[in-house]
Amino acid sequence: MEISRLKVLTIDRPGMTHDISKVFVKNNLNITWMEVYTYVIYIKFEKQKPPLHQKIIDDLLAIDGVKDVREIDFIMIEESRLEAKTILNSITQGIMILKKDATIKYVNQYAAKNIFMKDYQELIDKPIEQLIKHEQLKKLQDREDVDQQALDALEVTIDDREYILHANPITSEDDVYAGMMITLQDVHRIGEIFDRKRFDNPITFQDIFGSSQAMNDAIRQAKMFAASDSPVLILGESGTGKEIFARAIHNESMRCSKMFVALNCAAVPDQLLESELFGYEEGAFTGGKKKGKNGLLETANGGTIFFDEIGEMSPHLQAKLLRVLQENKIRRLGSTKEVSIDVRVLSATNRELQGMLSSGQFRLDLYYRINVFTLHISPLRERVEDIKLLAKKFVHEYAMKYHKPIKKIHQNAMEALIRYDWPGNVRELQNVIERAVAVTHGNTIMPDSIKMDLMPEKEKDQEIEPLRERVEQYEKEVIIKALKESKSIREASRKLKVTHTLLLNRMKKYQLENR
Repeated sequence: MEISRLKVLTIDRPGMTHDISKVFVKNNLNITWMEVYTYVIYIKFEKQKPPLHQKIIDDLLAIDGVKDVREIDFIMIEESRLEAKTILNSITQGIMILKKDATIKYVNQYAAKNIFMKDYQELIDKPIEQLIKHEQLKKLQDREDVDQQALDALEVTIDDREYILHANPITSEDDVYAGMMITLQDVHRIGEIFDRKRFDNPITFQDIFGSSQAMNDAIRQAKMFAASDSPVLILGESGTGKEIFARAIHNESMRCSKMFVALNCAAVPDQLLESELFGYEEGAFTGGKKKGKNGLLETANGGTIFFDEIGEMSPHLQAKLLRVLQENKIRRLGSTKEVSIDVRVLSATNRELQGMLSSGQFRLDLYYRINVFTLHISPLRERVEDIKLLAKKFVHEYAMKYHKPIKKIHQNAMEALIRYDWPGNVRELQNVIERAVAVTHGNTIMPDSIKMDLMPEKEKDQEIEPLRERVEQYEKEVIIKALKESKSIREASRKLKVTHTLLLNRMKKYQLENR
């Protein structure tokens, strides 16, 4: 059956939907879908031959208040569903949507084919507990109360493979529970995910944009450090481009023909970080590769290893890394054999390491090992002259990406960019420009297309706030207090008695990543 879809533009008046429906009743046609908004109505029906099809359009246009009738490829909700399905099916981890009774409502292609190895239709309506055996998931099945923290980073086994399961409840704005979204990450693919493009390093100092004195000084210093083979500690707020500098230093160094390996110490779960770093022998732990695996230090031999967010490394791993830097030898997990390595160490953090030293969270001897040279990257708010240059660069890049004829930024829009404080630095500016380019239809980005995430709050009314907002505000204040009184996010999570991952999610929700 061929389908026609119409978009009917209307005024807002009582009886409009009824009058439109009468056109189809009069022509003895069924409407298979109708989506009604204040000024637009979408209609889906069986396609008719040209004379009748045109008559339907003419009859609709004759209705008082109908401004226009257009044929479209998709109704808005169909397009949204198609986009969502395409996105979910392109993700290389398992994603499932559970109904309230813990049966499967949706499963993406990766989960069906690579995890459960079944056809999509075979999984629909199956109880989750039949596919993944775990006490907490059985509680979901039995509709018992489940501690949300217990479902955060849950370790599960499916067909002898280890996965990390995350579950997030699906609730409405008024807290009505509708089900659960579950993600499954293959433990052995996590390293591969972080490795993606890790060894591909085309970045040079020519790729670092900035005309400010602070940026010119940083580039000059970095080039000088690159000529040496000593460790460099790069300090700067999140989003300032610390990894770009690290990659440029490597490509300017005598090791430029060798491997550049990057490791985000905050992104890899603690239980995987050690095996990622040092590698392991066959049989070192359940679920490991049969022939073992090289660690990143071994992979970087002869080249450079970059420890991003090194301030998040656990004390246990700090001690092991210090020994490696002292002896230039590593030992895989499960092995008694030491392997000699020759790597240059670059590190970066947005943390205040001096405070962590005094509290014992970061080892003083390791600090001196990684901090022969120190490179400071200034935040974007301290180099305002770079904002205009970077904004124009990002406009050009994203105009090409989205195939748009955008050539410039309106003066008032540029002034808004310059006035903003940029807590997320260059990364935030890049996101703002991409969003502006995506919504701009002409050749100029206008002020109303510039949307920042952390604009100053307006004065709040003295009316009673909804309970949900009050609870969220209180939760945010408690998290801020814990972060201020802690030397690290992990310490704050321990004080709050929540998991590290849960606290990171709440910080992201309340936009507290840079505290």
